[in-house]
Amino acid sequence: MSVVSLRRRSGWIAIVLLVILAAFYFFGSPLNSSSLGPVPSSAAAQPVGDVPNMPDKPQPQGVTFDGCPPEGDGGDSQLNVIKNRVDRGDYLPVSFDSLLALTWPKTVERQYMKDWSPSALAFIQQYQGIPVSLEGYISSIREAGPEPANCNRDSHANLDWHIYFTKNPRDERSQAIILNATPRVRSNREWTLDLMHAVIMDDHVQARISGWLFFDPDHAGDVGQTRATLWEIHPVMQIEVFQKGRWVPLDKFAK
Repeated sequence: MSVVSLRRRSGWIAIVLLVILAAFYFFGSPLNSSSLGPVPSSAAAQPVGDVPNMPDKPQPQGVTFDGCPPEGDGGDSQLNVIKNRVDRGDYLPVSFDSLLALTWPKTVERQYMKDWSPSALAFIQQYQGIPVSLEGYISSIREAGPEPANCNRDSHANLDWHIYFTKNPRDERSQAIILNATPRVRSNREWTLDLMHAVIMDDHVQARISGWLFFDPDHAGDVGQTRATLWEIHPVMQIEVFQKGRWVPLDKFAK
């Protein structure tokens, strides 16, 4: 065989090896679930644990609150509409572990919804907007600062509550799922921070939270620090307390 033929054959062998290595790299190695890139919409429809596959979800219903429209003022107007929904749903019980198992494409982190790729949007939308109920414990709660969804108002009545919800009563915040109680929903409830402490938090009483499953792309740096996931229940539509063998709405404890 001539030198030229050997060189050609060696070149083809090298190309074949590179193709095999590339295929192994991209398809043969396991992916970290929290760093997924865009996925085809055809592959983004599998339920996780007991989180249901719900192709037809209720569309968010919003109202203007204290002069602030559902799209808020600035920021991500598309996500603001979802944050500010006020409609109630037929809430489906899901386990804590199932919500913690939900993943997301890395490409959507810190990005406005309008900039998500079609495949990434399809991945998020298979879960976003499912009405869910989750049982656990409120480890802490704080009043958030002004934000575009609430037209950047700074009065107490126009600020979200960020609730750190854990599977067990003394889990760390790094293991928490974030719940958001929004001004629009709270305006029709008897909830207060003092009531939350007195009825639920001080004695580590189990609570059941019902609301809308929501993906918040803005807090990727907090995962593993002050939250376990970017998936939230936002907004919270109902808070119940387990008492004498049954679930009692928190409003019932208001004086």
